[in-house]
Amino acid sequence: MKRGTDHEWIVINYKGDGAVYARCKCGFEYNCGKSKRLKDGSFSMTQHPAVMYPYCPWCGARKKRYNEEPVKLEKFRWERKE
Repeated sequence: MKRGTDHEWIVINYKGDGAVYARCKCGFEYNCGKSKRLKDGSFSMTQHPAVMYPYCPWCGARKKRYNEEPVKLEKFRWERKE
């Protein structure tokens, strides 16, 4: 099997879900978001991409970049057939 050549994680957010996911071209997807702390010490409910793998565990593509602002999809996570 040949190593993947895609160098970017696509950060997405599904409809009705507060989590942020990173997706590879091969179909691998994982939760990459973390909540930020506010100035008063409490957690905010919005998530931002924080845990980014340096490579895809499925296809082995080395990842060098990702989009900061998540792409908002108009479907639920269980409807993710592409």
